[in-house]
Amino acid sequence: MKIQSMKGTIATLATAATLFISGVVANADTYTVKAGDTLSEIAEDKSTTVEKLVELNHIQNPDLIFVDQVLELGDVKANQASKAATKPSAAPTAQSNSVAPATPAPATDVATPNYSNYSSGVVLENGNSPGEIGSYAAARMAELTGVSATTWETIIARESNGQVDAYNPSGASGLFQTMPFWGSTATVEDQIQTAYRAYTEQGLAAWGF
Repeated sequence: MKIQSMKGTIATLATAATLFISGVVANADTYTVKAGDTLSEIAEDKSTTVEKLVELNHIQNPDLIFVDQVLELGDVKANQASKAATKPSAAPTAQSNSVAPATPAPATDVATPNYSNYSSGVVLENGNSPGEIGSYAAARMAELTGVSATTWETIIARESNGQVDAYNPSGASGLFQTMPFWGSTATVEDQIQTAYRAYTEQGLAAWGF
């Protein structure tokens, strides 16, 4: 199955893509996770603490955050005022004017998902299934679109048999067999975001549903 031709102007597509993929702060009190972010860096930049972010966002594993995850920050202005008020003055030292480098916090980079945690009971009549990576991608699409993971697993099984590098001579590629004008399929996350763009423009009709 080939993705239907894109409708609308290039400007419309660019706007839709920018609204989805840009890692911007949704409002003054939220932050959207970008690739390479760590929870400790976000806490430092937003004048809060890892513990506060964990509490506000009900994060069970502080070492596991995802690209495009929207984090509640609490009252940013209040956080900044509190941090400024409690910041200690630098005490002079007679021995040396140099400042010892701070010990860096442990990295909590945006984690690569453990695909083995994902599985599916979807098996098509021809034996195709979404596989572990496809099940992960289906779960992410369900979060983004509200369409059930089972529906996305069925699409992935039919389109690519769960093969991340699946390619069709028509130009369609990836788990969702999206066309190049929807975006990159270089990584699993790219494929998810590209499929979301296709869904935003055409809904499930992009896959013949």
